[in-house]
Amino acid sequence: MVKENQNIDILNQDDLNGHSTYQLIDCFINTIDLVGVFELNVNLIIENCIINNLQIHSCWFVNGLSVKNTIVKNSVDYQMGGHNIKPIIIEGSIFKSFFSFFDCQFDNVIELKNNIFEKGTNLLGNKGEGFENSFAAGFLIDNNVGKIDISEVGIL
Repeated sequence: MVKENQNIDILNQDDLNGHSTYQLIDCFINTIDLVGVFELNVNLIIENCIINNLQIHSCWFVNGLSVKNTIVKNSVDYQMGGHNIKPIIIEGSIFKSFFSFFDCQFDNVIELKNNIFEKGTNLLGNKGEGFENSFAAGFLIDNNVGKIDISEVGIL
């Protein structure tokens, strides 16, 4: 499924069900609500979009997630996430508020390349804590602006 050049009020699990890949390209999206979707089996691809409200608490992107050249305006609270069989790629995007990764277990690689985190992220922070993120297949971090190792547990 490809949605291109659209204004989308809300995207949730019901919209994604039944698709192996779901692409959002050049869209204005008010809300992506995937809170509590423990096993999202679609490969979600978001490119060149503006998202006002990204809600992904407790979502497992089993078949991957790609966020490229996208602006996310809200603080993102990603707890107990990861569990990805395929890579999670975040590239060339701007996050206007804090992006909190809390107690995420990434089974495949997570890539952060060429992003701007205006208020930072704790992806590589919280060292030694019981809720520190884990990376079974490692990570690729390259050329990001903003702190990526903040030791905070929640939204700043």
